[in-house]
Amino acid sequence: MSMAGAATIRPKEIAIVIETAGERRRVEISKWPFTIGRAEDCDATISDFRVSRLHARLEEAAGEYFIVDTGSRHGTFLNGARVERAKVKNHDEITLGVAGLKLILQEGPTVSNATQVLLRRFSAHSVSSELEKLTLFLEAARTLSSGLVVNDVLRNMLDYALRLTKAERGFVYLKQPDGGTALVCGLDSGGNTLRQDANVTRSVVREAMTTAAEFISGDATQQSALAARESIVLNELRTVIAIPLRQRRLAADALAQTPEVDGVLYLDSRSVSRNLSGVSHDVLLALAGECAAVLESARLMEAEQAARQYRQEMEIAASIQRSLSSESDVQCDFARVSGRSSPCKEVGGDFFDVFVAPDAVTLIVADVSGKGISAALLASVIHGMFYAQISGGARLADAAAAINRFLCSRVAGQKYATLVAAQLHTDGRVEIVNCGHVPPLVAEAGAAAEIGEGDLPVGLLPQAEFHAIERKLAVGSRLCVLTDGISESDNAQGEEFGLARVQQYLHGKDPLGETLAAVQQFCGQREAQDDRTLVVMERTK
Repeated sequence: MSMAGAATIRPKEIAIVIETAGERRRVEISKWPFTIGRAEDCDATISDFRVSRLHARLEEAAGEYFIVDTGSRHGTFLNGARVERAKVKNHDEITLGVAGLKLILQEGPTVSNATQVLLRRFSAHSVSSELEKLTLFLEAARTLSSGLVVNDVLRNMLDYALRLTKAERGFVYLKQPDGGTALVCGLDSGGNTLRQDANVTRSVVREAMTTAAEFISGDATQQSALAARESIVLNELRTVIAIPLRQRRLAADALAQTPEVDGVLYLDSRSVSRNLSGVSHDVLLALAGECAAVLESARLMEAEQAARQYRQEMEIAASIQRSLSSESDVQCDFARVSGRSSPCKEVGGDFFDVFVAPDAVTLIVADVSGKGISAALLASVIHGMFYAQISGGARLADAAAAINRFLCSRVAGQKYATLVAAQLHTDGRVEIVNCGHVPPLVAEAGAAAEIGEGDLPVGLLPQAEFHAIERKLAVGSRLCVLTDGISESDNAQGEEFGLARVQQYLHGKDPLGETLAAVQQFCGQREAQDDRTLVVMERTK
């Protein structure tokens, strides 16, 4: 979008990388503000009907950048959080409320500009040796830190290696997780991209990868070891070069260094390279070493971005999981319920919920076996099924039986859950179903006791039967349901908190807060090893 008086940016280059449908394109930002949307006159046009015509814009102020939503239909998100206006930093991710569409802010040289910088440095300096040229190349390559320019660095590295050795073509192969190799870049002496590596001496590539040893020969036909290779004979190759792309990383004993091969730089030619004899092996090895360093930097950057994306996804999952549960404190005409759940990881297998009806209050506390994502997924399934059952008027025992049948038909004992469901009626009558869970506690008349009767966990045996325990709660009495993350929390000496300590706090003004504070004090600096959930239901009249 052309705007009169728009300010041009400073020499520091900045761009937006747009990822959609598995493709990436980079759009340079040459003025402020920078508009993003579906309209053709936007600075970055995105052809997706879910993107608003003018969806958002980037602004610059005092050297800082900001993303501004312009009243879009589906919203603008920065690193997973919806924003109206927010500061954007290098490598931050912007989404436009559309699945599969992502924008990444990137500062630094562009691919094309990086190439121009490299070529300018060669042409602007009067150099007297190949080593001096290589020094300039390495200095330029070190400035190319963005993951987007890795292919550009590889191409330039191949171009320089071909000119240095007078070989006819060159390829870069990278090591794959299965131990094999994959072609990632190819070039001929005329500067043309090679996408096929036909007639390559693959045995040399494999040996360079597996032995970490280089092959440098200016006349392969004169060396019996190489001349015997079928591909060299058939293709009449005279020059063959294969250099491992290796780095020296600290070994496990921290005293020795072990070379690790990331890939192979391969060059060959049908003619004898007149220039090869004048090229120091150290120069070629330095070139390959710098290439390996750039690849390693890119790999670390990708790992960092993947870790950041994983953390963001876990934060979103945790937010969704919290939103599925009821509020921490629920009150109606005849009862009050307070609960807290704290996962030991980003997401957990514990959950609690409270359902209020005109004549009853129902609570559920569940603990899925295991931790992390798999436990959280199963917890969500159980949560939804229980809500559906209770909303449909099912009795607690029937709801537990339905959940058990479903889990047994799907996970067949691989995962299971313990749970307690309790339903308090207006007349003080309470029904409790315990499916292999920690015994609930009842506090009344100055005393506290366990309700120890129960059934099997859900998800173990399809023929399991479940029954409800009935008892009366007097006004002011409290029912406490917890998970073993509370009762089995241990201190530095290995002593467990236990149910007896929980009972001590059930008569206080704030039984929930006092109990959780006592658990934290008891454990000291020890991190929680399991999810912790505690719910207290009190009959108020």
